[in-house]
Amino acid sequence: MLKKNLITAVSFVLLFTMLVFPTQASAGSTADAVIAEAKKHMGTPYRYGGTTPSGFDCSGFIRYVFNKNGISLPRTAAQQYGVGEPVSKSELQKGDIVFFSHGSGRINHNGIYIGDGKFIHSATSKGISISSVNDPYYWGKRYVGAKRVIDEPKEEVKSEQIKLEPLPAGEYHDVDEDFWAYESITELGTEGIVSGNEVSLFEPNEGIKRADVAEYLTKALDLPIKGQSTPFSDVDYSHPQSEYVRAVSDAGLINGNSSGEFMPDETMSRQQMAVIFYRAFELEDETYDGTFVDVDEDHRYYKHIYALAGSGIASGNKDGEFEPGRETSRAHFTVFLERALNR
Repeated sequence: MLKKNLITAVSFVLLFTMLVFPTQASAGSTADAVIAEAKKHMGTPYRYGGTTPSGFDCSGFIRYVFNKNGISLPRTAAQQYGVGEPVSKSELQKGDIVFFSHGSGRINHNGIYIGDGKFIHSATSKGISISSVNDPYYWGKRYVGAKRVIDEPKEEVKSEQIKLEPLPAGEYHDVDEDFWAYESITELGTEGIVSGNEVSLFEPNEGIKRADVAEYLTKALDLPIKGQSTPFSDVDYSHPQSEYVRAVSDAGLINGNSSGEFMPDETMSRQQMAVIFYRAFELEDETYDGTFVDVDEDHRYYKHIYALAGSGIASGNKDGEFEPGRETSRAHFTVFLERALNR
């Protein structure tokens, strides 16, 4: 009976995917591949004139990522603005290149649009990072336009769509028993520590947002809730997760940036996750016998990453890399949290 129900559930999810999500030509997969390549370099430092993974400037990063996917672009941001088809801001699609001017009248910065009003770029202050196109304090005021260099057909959405129904806690339409993180997601979901969206999609492969990390840690560690006001300029009492943001801030687990922002919708890198787990689970005494080829003793988060690995909570890949700048997926975070809680 269980096998039959599982087959039925998987078939339903596949049917939902075919009807709800638009069918793309190869260009659609190109846009996804461009974004996936870009996200591999999260945390790579900004370097003036840089064109390699050891350090990128803005246009060097764009050129490198698109070249990896068979699309040749000129070198500078201004030159890249001269190619492709113009796209209005309201019609931005994943993979479009967005351009900015710092007030000189020249195009002098660009990034790759990744959806949901966000773009990934090489910022002088943060290196490869994700920002909002509509940021009212900075990028929104400097936005100039966008160009589409991927020949992507317009999305066609079927008029009849299946509406997913909410499932019991710990059950998700997109996490079945064959999924590698099924047990951790099911366990913490059933306990009410992690959760999916309103129609029970967990979106396990999406990057985990900082506000979600705040919520899940607050619930996992039973942190005291003291109110909805926060010390951060971008999270006020109206934010649905403000009480969790305040809780982790009060506990000293997650800090904001130098501008007093929490950045609730930004995704968390593996090195950031290591720092937070180091604080939350008191990993100071943990040691690791191995090494990571991409994290030497001079790395800013060396002690946090090696302590995390020594605790058995997280590990590197088959090539001996920890990938510190890589985005932490929701599935990976949940597995790490479940391991930490069950140490």
